[in-house]
Amino acid sequence: MNPEHVERCAYTVECFLNTLRIPDSRIRTEIEEWLAKWFLGEINAKKYAIHHQGSIFCHQDRQVVKSFLLPAQSQKQTVWCDGKTISAIDGNAYTNAGKLLMLGTAGLIMTMPGVAAAEAAKQREQRSSNNNNNNNNNNNNNNG
Repeated sequence: MNPEHVERCAYTVECFLNTLRIPDSRIRTEIEEWLAKWFLGEINAKKYAIHHQGSIFCHQDRQVVKSFLLPAQSQKQTVWCDGKTISAIDGNAYTNAGKLLMLGTAGLIMTMPGVAAAEAAKQREQRSSNNNNNNNNNNNNNNG
């Protein structure tokens, strides 16, 4: 297995857990490590993990092989991951018939909580700095 494949899988698992809004902790690290190793093992097996109603269910060849109960603050959306791709799925179709009805990534925020707010604050600060520079330039031109 090449290092790029391992790195890509680890990154996808990290994004999957970020999507679920699981904060950094020992529990998250253990789940992340297990999922990455599991996805990277037995390449011929059909594997995927589903977050549904506060738990992650790990399916291999249509059977649940492991599950993780998550902290109460995890995402409410049903999310699917196969170690390469992440998608929202229809939670009712999964619960009622075991079907995977993919909804895509629209609406999934794959960064950790606070990243978007930090980016917005950075942009506000930059705009404020630009305004101050413009004001200083205008004052210098008027006084000169």
